[in-house]
Amino acid sequence: MQSMFLKIVFTLIAITSIGCSSDKSATIYSAKNIITMNPEQSRAKAVAVVNGKIHKVGSLADVKKSLAGYDIEEDDRFADKTLMPGFIEPHLHPYLAGILLPMEFITPHDWDMLGKKAKGVRGQEAYLARVASASNATDDWLWSWGYHHYFHGELNRKILDKISPDKPIIVWHRSFHEIYVNTAAIKELGLEKTEHPQVNWDKGHFYENGLKVLMPSIMPKLTRPWRYLPALTHGRDIVHAGGITTVSDGAFGTIDFDTEWTALRFSNWNRSSSPFNFVVLPDGKGLGTAMGYEPAREFINQLPEKNTDQITFLPKQVKLFADGAAYSQLMQMSEGYLDGHHGEWLMTPEELEQAARVFWLDDFQLHIHVNGDLGLDKTLDIIEALHSEYPRQDHRSTIHHLAYARPDQAARMAKLGVRVSANPYYVWALADKYSEVGLGPERAQNMVPLKSMIDAGVPISFHSDFTMAPVEPLLLAWAAVTRLTADGNLTAPDQRISLDAALRAITLGGAEQLQMESSIGSIEEGKRADFTVLETDPYTIPIEQLKDIPIWGTVLAGKLLPIEKP
Repeated sequence: MQSMFLKIVFTLIAITSIGCSSDKSATIYSAKNIITMNPEQSRAKAVAVVNGKIHKVGSLADVKKSLAGYDIEEDDRFADKTLMPGFIEPHLHPYLAGILLPMEFITPHDWDMLGKKAKGVRGQEAYLARVASASNATDDWLWSWGYHHYFHGELNRKILDKISPDKPIIVWHRSFHEIYVNTAAIKELGLEKTEHPQVNWDKGHFYENGLKVLMPSIMPKLTRPWRYLPALTHGRDIVHAGGITTVSDGAFGTIDFDTEWTALRFSNWNRSSSPFNFVVLPDGKGLGTAMGYEPAREFINQLPEKNTDQITFLPKQVKLFADGAAYSQLMQMSEGYLDGHHGEWLMTPEELEQAARVFWLDDFQLHIHVNGDLGLDKTLDIIEALHSEYPRQDHRSTIHHLAYARPDQAARMAKLGVRVSANPYYVWALADKYSEVGLGPERAQNMVPLKSMIDAGVPISFHSDFTMAPVEPLLLAWAAVTRLTADGNLTAPDQRISLDAALRAITLGGAEQLQMESSIGSIEEGKRADFTVLETDPYTIPIEQLKDIPIWGTVLAGKLLPIEKP
């Protein structure tokens, strides 16, 4: 009897297996236009999807012809729309969304993020009035993000104490690299005066590495599950609304690895319903500081063992840091600043070289946060020295941000095989103000010099570093193509890039940066069926309208994901 039962079971398994292997269903998506980002076949009219991957791209007739023997479903819902490869966001931080989105946004520019809107404000009087109003409106602590000293005037502990002598106020700078607190916050957090080169205790000002003095006290409050997890869900929806199908955390573990990992695993970023692929770039600086760089390298090498169906740790890739924040104007500049202040190091050149060597010798791809041209000089010196010690082909070392670089540096980067992941939104948000303060017109107008990079042969991609820019790849492309500022001024028109280059930067360029070009970044046979669906072909409209193209939604491994309008 048992033998007969097992025979029946095995027969059923065999039949089921045969059924699975002979599943020959395919879906054909027709579109008004398909922009493939494949230079050998730049345009198409139809794409066939089989088991979540692209089977064929071309004319409708050719695609149908390739599917002989398949059960075909023809879907023409995109007949009046444009398909592009799924947009790629290669550098943002979920934890930033988790801790910042619940805060009061008081910023120099307007924000509109799926139900969260903030009207921009400028000038010290208007800014402080908004802070006072927000503080008076809550019985709890005031947590605010968006202050910028050049747009809002001086801020310090004494000023915040006048607004609220008893209620804690914590103001996060627009750069995220600085925090101001009042006396009540210091008392409630139980902080004691600490000597640190990047802390001004009297002003209640903590900046760059000085933030580490505050983090152990404030992060438990900011990452409470009922606050943090809904904000991560909000951030996920914001990412999807940008038409993005692949996201990379640009420095995982910056705040606290265990806290971030636990929260992420229990968030909607780690669900089968997540609307994008999510990959993780570990923060080598944070881990190296905590455990030493050799142990950190071993720890990072083991991280792929933690992969889930939705979260993938990028193998042999690591994030390091050079100079300070562009939004703080603390990047290291070779000619300094006109007002006499100086830049800061997140890792001194000596520290960066020590860390980079550990990872370089183990064939890691280095992703390095660099903003100023002096920071870039020092970083390129390090890469050149490491390459002389241990030559490597296609190492793909990537400079992240590139707030300012000199023309001669572009040629040097190309020679060294260095790539750029840039934030062109800096031009829109900062070029006008930095022309007035700190940099002066020549350097400020030439921020994020992308045309110089392309002309020299340096590969580029774009990122938002949310909330350093909105999570909108088309907005980033628009900023790079137009070089218009928030006040409507045209900056360094010779640094404008082509629409082709900009669209490549938010698709295939991002895939190459992440070493994922074999599976995403273009609409080609064998790659994942990840598409961004646009209501309008970007090549058919005035370039000034690029950022305003409506996005229908995305297709993720063949799954339709329309964007839900708020």
